[in-house]
Amino acid sequence: MKPVRLCLLGCGKVARTHSRVARSLGGIELLYASRSLEKAAAYNRRYGGLGAFGSYEEACADPRVDAVFVCTPQAFHVEHARLAARGGKAVLIEKPVARTLAELAEIDAAVRAAGTIAMVAENYHFKPAVRVLREHIERGDLGQVLFVELNRAGRQRPTGWRADAVLMGGGALLEGGVHWVNYLCRLGGPVREVCALRPEVDRPLVAPFEDGLEVLVRFQNGAVGKLLHAWSVTNRFAGLGLSKLYGTEGNITFESNGLFALVTGRRTRLRFPGVRDLMGYRAMLRHFVDCVREGRAPEMSLAAARHDLAVVVAAYRSLESRRFEPLSTEH
Repeated sequence: MKPVRLCLLGCGKVARTHSRVARSLGGIELLYASRSLEKAAAYNRRYGGLGAFGSYEEACADPRVDAVFVCTPQAFHVEHARLAARGGKAVLIEKPVARTLAELAEIDAAVRAAGTIAMVAENYHFKPAVRVLREHIERGDLGQVLFVELNRAGRQRPTGWRADAVLMGGGALLEGGVHWVNYLCRLGGPVREVCALRPEVDRPLVAPFEDGLEVLVRFQNGAVGKLLHAWSVTNRFAGLGLSKLYGTEGNITFESNGLFALVTGRRTRLRFPGVRDLMGYRAMLRHFVDCVREGRAPEMSLAAARHDLAVVVAAYRSLESRRFEPLSTEH
């Protein structure tokens, strides 16, 4: 089977993560692009790539490249997705896919016009824990789901471009919390309305705009969801936490990252979804490569990402209005 030649745009920490995953999967040949040819060449040597580029334009125009992985800050995602589309490349875009719904619409228009495959690198969509939890929900082990409660709290101080309000385009909920929004919606379904609160305490923030929110959502099916996402509180358990699903006939208590799940109710069972791909990176990249090979639409499409981004946008509107805000995917 012919390998997919994937060029990573941007040579930072996230590119290192995806490079290691790609090498572990096989069937993928890597190339690297950066504004600095020296940096791209260093990554190319480190990860055994096929080549390096000193500009994103050159990489997206090169006939050796089958697909592009946009690993640059979200402020540049529109520009770089357009370059990929113009070059006829399939494109995988790091999360958050954009800073605003308007930017996402620009990306969507570019890939539609080019007829290229576009997927968002939302690895939480592919987490083993999500598959296991959904299995119990769909089998009816909980009866009707009433409440979905996700907790992700700890101390995290962003540096570099993540400390820049313009490049970030939001706060902790947009940058890291969008993963947990996807998680919440994979368990509860599409969202109808959103309310968000932040602590009104005089203190320095560790991130632009906000560094922690309590988000309450009403799902379209009538169930209620709650997400606590914070970079500003102490967690002495190395980022571990407990979350819960409550239903009419049973509950599931699970470690927030997916290490285990205890099902009680119609049946009692302790599940260990698996740690080899705990974060879903392997399944995500494998899915994208398969879509490129087969020319099919990816699960984690721009439309799916639009819903998650719309939840974040509604949460930020709610901070100003101090009320529930209806979900809108319009920009």
